[in-house]
Amino acid sequence: MQATLELDMLSVVMMFFAIALASRSVQTNPRNRWYILSAFSLLVLLGTELFAYQVDDVGVAGQIFFHKATNVLGFSLSPVVCFFLLHFIGYYRVRKLSPVMVLPLILNAMFSLASYWTGWAFFVDEQNIYRRGPFFFVSTSITLFYYGLSILYLAKSLPRYNNSDRLLLICILTTPILGFIVQMLYPWVLTLWPSVALSLLLFYLFFLEQRYSIDTLTGLRNRTMFMHDILDLQHGSRDAAAIVVLDVNYLKKANDTYGHKAGDELLVHAGSLIERCFRGLGKVYRVGGDEFAVVSTKIDDKEIERALVLLDVQIQLANTTRTIKLSLASGTSWCESCIGNLFNTYVAADNAMYRNKEAMKRRPSDG
Repeated sequence: MQATLELDMLSVVMMFFAIALASRSVQTNPRNRWYILSAFSLLVLLGTELFAYQVDDVGVAGQIFFHKATNVLGFSLSPVVCFFLLHFIGYYRVRKLSPVMVLPLILNAMFSLASYWTGWAFFVDEQNIYRRGPFFFVSTSITLFYYGLSILYLAKSLPRYNNSDRLLLICILTTPILGFIVQMLYPWVLTLWPSVALSLLLFYLFFLEQRYSIDTLTGLRNRTMFMHDILDLQHGSRDAAAIVVLDVNYLKKANDTYGHKAGDELLVHAGSLIERCFRGLGKVYRVGGDEFAVVSTKIDDKEIERALVLLDVQIQLANTTRTIKLSLASGTSWCESCIGNLFNTYVAADNAMYRNKEAMKRRPSDG
């Protein structure tokens, strides 16, 4: 018990530290609000666990009410931590599903409250001894449901990271799973929430470090990584390469008419479609406010052309249900060797994109 108490106290300190870090950049990175909510709900959950240590004295009948109430709160909050974490990871993608995603939380809270009298999730007997109820797994299953979705959304983004970063991220994500397994095997050792606290802190530190290479809005590689990668290729690769530059048309008009959140959603959708259509062909970057780029060393003119055609089809399909229509201008340039030539290739692709953009503006149906 003493070791578990010390783990919880250490976890509380970690959560205060994590919240303080995330709060410093909440204005420039609004998604941090979801991380703060996740960390705060875990902080409250750890508080209930610490309070439970004070009211679980065997044979003290006066503590039974507090013991039960603490467990109601604990079981109710368990999935909330991962619910907020899912919104932090998924952000724009999950937000559309929020009304549906909150339903399991409501059902779990009702189930946990009913367990005070029914003993479904937990049971505290006349001697103030806690036991798991026959449906103990319900709250755990809902928690794992949200955590599983978080892992799924992260798995989709793994190709954006380097191999070493992927391994580190996987280790961070598996930490709570190990804590869960230990607690299931040894119920008297409460390792689940301390392991979640450690994972949450490491997770934020990982994303904080990734801000230097990952665009926080779209999750794509940023301009810093783009320049780093093309300079590396230009200095060290004799292979052929292609660069595709894409630009979102009428973004300013969307921002002025519908607001910057709508403009941000347009950029996120554009980045998602570009990444999907060029998957396996090259790395995708957001290199400016409304500009994206693809660098491909798997040079094949026809494959890149097919990707651009597929992108156009996907945009038309998406626009059938979109209020703000998505439109992309594009330009492509190739070079036979990257050595000393790739930056010029980027300039050529950028110029080709602007010519395409001007041509699109002259079309009667565009605008």
